[in-house]
Amino acid sequence: MSKFEFIMMFVSVVVAFAMSELLVGWGRLVRARERISKPFFMVGWSVWLLAVTNFHYLGFWEYGQVNFRTAAQMLLFLAAPIMLVLMTFVFTPEIRYFQKIDLEVHYFKIKNWFFVMVILFFLLARASDPLLPDYQETWFWRIAGTLMIVPSLTILLFTKNKRVHYGVLFFNLVLLFWSSYTLNVRNL
Repeated sequence: MSKFEFIMMFVSVVVAFAMSELLVGWGRLVRARERISKPFFMVGWSVWLLAVTNFHYLGFWEYGQVNFRTAAQMLLFLAAPIMLVLMTFVFTPEIRYFQKIDLEVHYFKIKNWFFVMVILFFLLARASDPLLPDYQETWFWRIAGTLMIVPSLTILLFTKNKRVHYGVLFFNLVLLFWSSYTLNVRNL
């Protein structure tokens, strides 16, 4: 077993925790649908988060060419998936039996924690990119996406204006789905 295969087993488990927390959260919301109101922000950002998680996981195959020599390189590689797990735990609401929940209120309560973690996730994901052998050829496209996403999310830390939040959500969903049809997997 190579170092990459060994570390990918761990990364796969970590990413599975993130995806399962998000999907279990969806299940709880579906079961409690009569007690839930205003789900639009939660639905939009959770779809975005699931897609980002999948994109990030698909991008791991490039690291098969990396010769991990130090523990620091491995930890740098693991940092972004660990942040994904923390993001999903912050994002997913706790729904108790017979409790009514306004998901818009929940969203605005957790938005700063969530978006700070998302920004950290993107920075951590880009931090391990220089390990890649083709980084000199692909650095622009890797950084370009981050430079579009991070500032848009930073705006959300400083406002509770619903129109701004809807606009940034729409922008990020369009950017995500556009890039899913135009980017090569190696530029994730």
